[in-house]
Amino acid sequence: MWRLKIADGGNDPYIFSTNNFVGRQTWEFDPEAGSPEERAQVEAARQNFYNNRFHVKACGDLLWRFQLLREKNFQQTIDKVKIEDGEEITYEKTTAALKRAVHYLSALQTNDGHWPAQIAGHLDSVFSEEYRKEMLRYIYYHQNEDGGWGLHIEGHSTMFCTALNYICMRILGEGPNGGQDNACARARNWIRDHGGITYIPSWGKTWLSILGLFEWSGANPMPPEFWILPSFLPMHPDPDGDAFKKHLARIPDYLWVSEDGMTMQSVGSQSWDAGLVIQAFLATNLVDEIGLTLQKGHDFIKKSQVKENPSGDFKSMFRHISKGSWTFSDQDNGWQVSDCTGEGLKCCLLLSMLPSEIVGDKMGDEMLFDSVNILLSLQGKKGGFAGWEPAGAQEWLELLNPTEFFEDIVVEHEYVECTASAIEALILFKKLYPKHRKEEIENSIVKGIQFIEDIQTADGSWYGNWGVCFIYGTYFALSGLAAAGKSYSNCNAIRKAVKFLLTKQREDGGWGESYLSCPKKIYIPLEGDQSNVVQTAWALMALIHSSQVERDPTPLHHAAKFLINSQLQDGLPILADLFDLRKRLKEGEGAFGIGHPIDLISSKTTSIHPKEGGEYHVSKDWEILW
Repeated sequence: MWRLKIADGGNDPYIFSTNNFVGRQTWEFDPEAGSPEERAQVEAARQNFYNNRFHVKACGDLLWRFQLLREKNFQQTIDKVKIEDGEEITYEKTTAALKRAVHYLSALQTNDGHWPAQIAGHLDSVFSEEYRKEMLRYIYYHQNEDGGWGLHIEGHSTMFCTALNYICMRILGEGPNGGQDNACARARNWIRDHGGITYIPSWGKTWLSILGLFEWSGANPMPPEFWILPSFLPMHPDPDGDAFKKHLARIPDYLWVSEDGMTMQSVGSQSWDAGLVIQAFLATNLVDEIGLTLQKGHDFIKKSQVKENPSGDFKSMFRHISKGSWTFSDQDNGWQVSDCTGEGLKCCLLLSMLPSEIVGDKMGDEMLFDSVNILLSLQGKKGGFAGWEPAGAQEWLELLNPTEFFEDIVVEHEYVECTASAIEALILFKKLYPKHRKEEIENSIVKGIQFIEDIQTADGSWYGNWGVCFIYGTYFALSGLAAAGKSYSNCNAIRKAVKFLLTKQREDGGWGESYLSCPKKIYIPLEGDQSNVVQTAWALMALIHSSQVERDPTPLHHAAKFLINSQLQDGLPILADLFDLRKRLKEGEGAFGIGHPIDLISSKTTSIHPKEGGEYHVSKDWEILW
């Protein structure tokens, strides 16, 4: 049975860590693990996914959830909430839904404080038979109905992905007509029906040539000098070198197991997920119930900050500073990311305003200053924030993109999501540390807000680069604008964005946008008038940022009803939306019309302080404490 290991370095002599492996998540197969009931539960999840694979293509990541909930003996004790047609959405029902989610998500926290998640020699000497079995399962379970595979699980079949998946099946031991549900034959037929393997892009031709399946003369040339580079360089093909062995030691970090099999991911999303979850928890005003969860999450965030710049003369290697940043995954990753740094910094600042006996000691000032320093360094000439390093190269260099199917990967760009996260963090930092680099931070915020307004599209939305797609970008944009004091009454960009969101809301109260919006660069709804819980959450939070409650609360009621009724039996919905809804219901005695929005997730707070009964409440300097 597969088990997820947390913060475990294993016994490989070539593996090392900068923070005792905090955030590391790897899978291990134990043939003796699991009771008959537990194994049956896993097999049932696998079969259910396979039976519904053409309708629901994303897995539920159930294997690690089963494991953690079992280890913690979690039982949901709060009844599921249902809002009937025409029923008023009360404070009590919203609170119940919120608490169900908080308790469930708290139970999924690992012992080092994060929440697991995937992002996506001779073989037998690296992987066991159980690895082979799960890799093949993933390939089978994500084969499209036409026999091919897409670039991602929702994508239409392409030659590149179909050819490589077919080859993987053969390498993993399947014969020409092998595989579950005739997977190999169906894939081969798709390849032939679409012109044959010569239609694969350049990257595919290179891989085929390496495997001896394609003539090198048919591939784009690559520098042969790579093969005579000295062995101390990491790209040197030397299987006996230490650098190569250190890479092998980290292979488990890139493999993920769930009910749909084993897949390879680029990196995990531990720091990013933990930052958002912690802010959502803080927004619930249930601190007294989840103090230990917050303390462990706080500890993880602090330990995950990158404490040093890259080693050696990193600037000569065209590396940017990393000290003070957060990565997408864990500290060992080492690669700074601006929005992850913004969200990590917001967490530390918000938690610093709570009593240390509840959430642990606050992060030291110098470490906070390091985070501000790297954020300021990542702002570009246009005023936006880049992802990993300053955006400075000419964008025409994208014409030299060698991949043929990935867009905008040659040079760094400035992004609305990164800009919003960064300026929100800087705004909160400025309130708590008003004298530190005051003028630089103020100028940065002004330029960032101007960038967000400048790149708004004609229909009022923003293109999202790191999520699907226009709803995602618009949520971040409105969050950043509102944090800077922009409002529906004084900002035309917000008025246009609100109009965009309201026109996309569906009859069921939700929102649903297709991934096709990303490549086509226009808003495309999900097929079949479907709404998506996550996108509904983004849209609802965006409207809350725009003070929609003061104009017409009806769209918020409809969205809240959709979210509450979508909550699963175990209790996981979207937290931050329910917090804002619950607070308004309390203020307005069942309606949205009274009070002003307080959204902790946007980091617009100035203080968190106790009230009677030991509860801790959030306030802003321009709003009344509720």
